[in-house]
Amino acid sequence: MILYSDTMASKRTQSYIIVPFILALSGSYAEKRLAEGNGTKTLIHPQAFEVLGLDPDEDYSNYKDPTPLPTNPPLSTKVGKPEHCDYDHCRDQQRPCMELLAASGCQCPGLSGPQEVPEAPFLKQVVQQGSEVVVKWCAPASTVSHYQIVVKGREPLVFTGISRKGVLKDLEAGAEVCVEAVNAAGVSSPVRHSCVTYQPEKDGSLALKAGLIGGALGLLLLIALLIFLLWRRKACGKSGGESFTHATDGATL
Repeated sequence: MILYSDTMASKRTQSYIIVPFILALSGSYAEKRLAEGNGTKTLIHPQAFEVLGLDPDEDYSNYKDPTPLPTNPPLSTKVGKPEHCDYDHCRDQQRPCMELLAASGCQCPGLSGPQEVPEAPFLKQVVQQGSEVVVKWCAPASTVSHYQIVVKGREPLVFTGISRKGVLKDLEAGAEVCVEAVNAAGVSSPVRHSCVTYQPEKDGSLALKAGLIGGALGLLLLIALLIFLLWRRKACGKSGGESFTHATDGATL
């Protein structure tokens, strides 16, 4: 049994103190290299093995740390540009682009945020259909919570943010119609492309019907006139023949 004495501890402490000196000495001694295969091996001074308590005959060059070093995962080389979302500014009931982005990862057109007052919509069409007037518009490049159609002297009509058309009733000619976009930051200002003066188009079908009815009445009057003339001619011819017969009979007598 080997006893661990203070003397041994003192020697071990001294060995740790002179380690830097030994390493420096071995560095100068390492100028001598031994070629092995394709590489070289650095020779360490034998006294360094004795101080460090190592076996000079042992080959420590093949020593490997059993703990593997962490490796970073390979970087992905796939680079792709997202496709544009199927988003139409003028399509009625258009699904918000942010929902399309969340669902498919597509690319939305540039939109201002909800903290900015929206730009004015583009008023596309104001047309009469029967007794109603249909108003169609296109969304601006802004975040919109809802739209409203404004006619002077009337209460605004409110529509959802996915709407692109609305219906007005009893709209008089010359009335100004505007479409406004609204969000939490405010209401868009009316501009030239968001307002229009309503002028109903002439109904060509009514004129066509009136023409057809007038032509039919004229034709009926013409036919009635021809019938009357034929009847009168026939009546006159019959009465003339009877008078001639009576005159002949009187002369014979």
